[in-house]
Amino acid sequence: MRSKRRAVIKEMAVLLSAVCSTVALFGDVASTGNLSMALNGAGIPQLIALAALVCVYRRIWIRGDLRSGADRRERTGACVIALLFACAMIIGKAQEADAYLKFPLFAVLLLLGYLPLFYAVTVLLVRKLADTAGSQGGGKAPSGLTRWLFEDHVIFGVMLVVFLCRLPYLTAFYPCSMSWDGGAQICDFYSLYDSGAFYDHHPPLVSFLYGAVALYSREWGIPNAGMFVIPLLQTCLSAFAAAQVCVLFREFRTPYWIRWAGLAYYGLFTVWCIFDVTYIKDSIYWQFSLLYAVEMVWCIARQEAFFAGRRHLLRMVVYGVLMTQTRNNGIFVLLFTVPVLAVMIPGKKRGWYLGSAAAMLASVFLLNNAVYPALGVVRLEVKEDTYCILFQQTAKYGQDHPEDVTQEERDFLDRMFDYDELVKVYNPQLADWVKNCLRICEATSADGTNAEFARIRNEYFKVWFAQFMRHPLSYVNTFLECSYGYYYPEARPYKEGTGFYEMDRNMFTEGMHPARQIEAFAPLRFLLEQVSKFEYLPGIGLLYRCGFYTWCVVFAVGYLLIRKRYRETAAALPAVVNILVCLISPVNTCIRYAMPVMCLIPLLFAVIYNERIRSNGQQ
Repeated sequence: MRSKRRAVIKEMAVLLSAVCSTVALFGDVASTGNLSMALNGAGIPQLIALAALVCVYRRIWIRGDLRSGADRRERTGACVIALLFACAMIIGKAQEADAYLKFPLFAVLLLLGYLPLFYAVTVLLVRKLADTAGSQGGGKAPSGLTRWLFEDHVIFGVMLVVFLCRLPYLTAFYPCSMSWDGGAQICDFYSLYDSGAFYDHHPPLVSFLYGAVALYSREWGIPNAGMFVIPLLQTCLSAFAAAQVCVLFREFRTPYWIRWAGLAYYGLFTVWCIFDVTYIKDSIYWQFSLLYAVEMVWCIARQEAFFAGRRHLLRMVVYGVLMTQTRNNGIFVLLFTVPVLAVMIPGKKRGWYLGSAAAMLASVFLLNNAVYPALGVVRLEVKEDTYCILFQQTAKYGQDHPEDVTQEERDFLDRMFDYDELVKVYNPQLADWVKNCLRICEATSADGTNAEFARIRNEYFKVWFAQFMRHPLSYVNTFLECSYGYYYPEARPYKEGTGFYEMDRNMFTEGMHPARQIEAFAPLRFLLEQVSKFEYLPGIGLLYRCGFYTWCVVFAVGYLLIRKRYRETAAALPAVVNILVCLISPVNTCIRYAMPVMCLIPLLFAVIYNERIRSNGQQ
């Protein structure tokens, strides 16, 4: 009698879990404030999902199929990952929910639905990865093309394939595509040429590169051919970075299907293609981030090869320095990874690494503080973009609690901002609206260094902290509103979306440069822009979501921890640092900010499948 009762209870629990998971998958929180309508249960897809989930959950919790062979560590790890994913989805849904919907109640249903669903998916993926990564191999021999491409001529072959994949973009967008930031950096160099100085709001190295190409191509009478140099350079750099990942695949004996998938990802994914032909610092930064991470993996998983001949060590120093010089936040990757690697490297090798790391950091310091100033670059005392998330919180606080802003705080904030406008224009997706309300900023600085902002910065921190102490939840909610797109995979890219598909930027429309795209190729440009609409296709569309890649990183780290591969977990550190930077960035769900994370996913697969070699005793 008791066993029958338990069986009935289990069947009911399975049915309720499947119902909640179906609600979580199909619930409509955005278009209605009615709780019952938000369940969105009617429809053939919902019925099919419910039936499928009942079958899956019965296999897990009644028949015990997925639980068999899973130890406590694996089950606990899967529960933690499932909980993190569920929280990410609930936070994301909360930002989209109708204002009249009783979302806290609906969130309970979401939690009850997402937890078993993500637990089942996580256990299944962990088991599948463990089986394939730990297998003894013995599959059929690769084809001649596969062997030629991934074994015999990796660097040449992979670079050739990536370059061929870029040819349609290089042709259609000849000489280039232009972004706002790219145009601004060219204007910086023009300012240096005319007045002898420009400011380091953007990385000076990239401004020198882009600006010199633009200026001298104009002066030498080769505007289109000269501007084409940058897309060509960025394409070659992308091809080389992809080739280095494939070299690592060869070293780790990664399955060929993963090598082909990685090559297709780097070669055909439209985000890489369009940014390679675009003037913008992110088009160079992601490659150096990837190359630096590749050397990190060599250091972690193949230390003997890494230190043999010091070739890899030298590469790491060069890539690390260039990574910091192509985007300002590259320094954070160094500051987090250098100490971790120093701890992991044993004996005399640690001395070599510490010496190289010191040289790397010293080079960055000298470039920023000696070389660039000597070349006419003026250092800003404060870069206001650093504080965008704080500005957003101040603006939202004024909306949420206007009666709690003291007169003294208001007077100060109105001296720093146009406070009434600040509160009015708050936009969680883009911090530029609140940043434009600054009265004391780079644009109004007397000497251009933003010294006035530096003088009042501490006073602003006091006001910010005082308001935080009174209403901390307002600050937490604002942070979530401004960052959720980087871990919520259903949020579409904001602003320029999946890339820049035009050249009409200020430096061209104002006649500063004679370069123009070829009119005859306009239909091809239109066609390639339509290809980027693949983001609306099931499955493929996830590749265009910033939050999806955060999930990939979390899962990779969780898998490595579950398998007790603690050293290799450090390989995910560059991706984790870049995710954290994205969370406090000025734009929510900006795909170009997420590119340094996106490019590392195939590399994490290489780390995971390194277990295959170790199982064969060949490491």
